Amino acid sequence: MNAHALIWLLIAAFAAADILLLAAQGIAITKFSIPVLGMILMCGVSFLYRRRSPYIAFLSITVAEIVAFSYVGALLTYGALAASPFPMADELLSRADAALGFDWLKWAAFVNAHPKFHLVLALAYSSIPVQGFGLIGYFAVNDTRRVQEFLLAAILSIALITPVMVLLPAVGEPSHHLGGVVERWAQDILALRSHTLLVIGDTDGIVFFPSFHTVLAVLFANMARDRKWFIPVLILNLLMIASVPTEGAHYGVDVLSGLAVACVALGATRYLLAPSTNTFGAMANMPAAIAVTPRIKLHEDEAIGRAHPIDTGISATKVAADP
Repeated sequence: MNAHALIWLLIAAFAAADILLLAAQGIAITKFSIPVLGMILMCGVSFLYRRRSPYIAFLSITVAEIVAFSYVGALLTYGALAASPFPMADELLSRADAALGFDWLKWAAFVNAHPKFHLVLALAYSSIPVQGFGLIGYFAVNDTRRVQEFLLAAILSIALITPVMVLLPAVGEPSHHLGGVVERWAQDILALRSHTLLVIGDTDGIVFFPSFHTVLAVLFANMARDRKWFIPVLILNLLMIASVPTEGAHYGVDVLSGLAVACVALGATRYLLAPSTNTFGAMANMPAAIAVTPRIKLHEDEAIGRAHPIDTGISATKVAADP
């Protein structure tokens, strides 16, 4: 089993959990045709280009995985929150913030009093699509293993976050402190809790504890490690983490728990992708470009006088020369 197979296996497990959870809660799904068609389209492009362009093939199948994971992962959080039998944990999370010395109201007042800083945080918070397209597009050409590491860690993070959501459901800081429904996504949360949301069309981010934005910030920075432009990416993602309490209406402990989840998910991912772990690890470490291309021509290195694979821009396991 290679990395792509594991990713699709986890996506299928999420989809199966979605069906069971939502059916048990009497919740129907609409508007699922767009993500399904998008996934099928990207899989088709990957199949067509598997020999002509390994880069396009890899990027297309990765986009298909992201589309599928984003949809089934979002539905999983909806189903889990609807199924949670536990009381809202906002008071508990607020007390945890107080114990840590974090005052959300003071931080929000400071941010609102500095409009330029507020704008910077808002832009950082909404930078996920830009960072995702940029980093994944770059590493699809230069280091496919980092793309697989990012996506697998993101999927494992949702697998870790979902049970915590069941145990500690929350609606967010502003709604808790100011009363009423303040954030746009809080309406879905409260409707799921009261079992009045019986049809899911468009999904919104309803994960609070731990913060998935924080997880993604860590994963993005991790992708850029050892690159000359690592520092700008790191600064952007530190700003994203700083934006989570105000722009995402999160508690301070949501951020800390998100950091912990990201570290655990990355550790598990690196274990699974380690070539020395087992047969799966060795296969997972092989880039998709090689997995879908049976034979790669070799050329002679005139300076050294020995054969090595053509430089595709992808660090990979050596393959045997054509006879």
